Amino acid sequence: MSYAITELCTGCGACMRLCPVSAITGEKKQPHRISASLCIECGACGRICAASAVLDDSGKTVPKMKKSEWPRPVITRELCVACENCVAVCPAQALAMADEALPLADNYAVLARPAKCVSCGWCRDHCLFDAIVMEGAS
Repeated sequence: MSYAITELCTGCGACMRLCPVSAITGEKKQPHRISASLCIECGACGRICAASAVLDDSGKTVPKMKKSEWPRPVITRELCVACENCVAVCPAQALAMADEALPLADNYAVLARPAKCVSCGWCRDHCLFDAIVMEGAS
């Protein structure tokens, strides 16, 4: 089950602009909708929603959260083997390799574009070496 937008939606468009997979549609000042087939359940739409109009996959309201407080991936360089799984699965394209010119043994993943990160945790979930944890902003 995907996330859903309730009738509380004011049509501000914040969720639609933030969605990394363009799963949200709607007209300005009209209720928006989430496509179940496109939604990756990252929760960004709910965390950004000023009207608290987004329900998670279990039907609970996703609490609004300041973007500066969203958890971000922290990569332990010593555990990263530069497999690039995290980079490949990041729906927001926020991760990259530190330096493509480095030899594989010296390269590692980094949060290259923190402002694009939607805190979905896909990078952590797809890291085969437990090199990524999600931590709240300090």
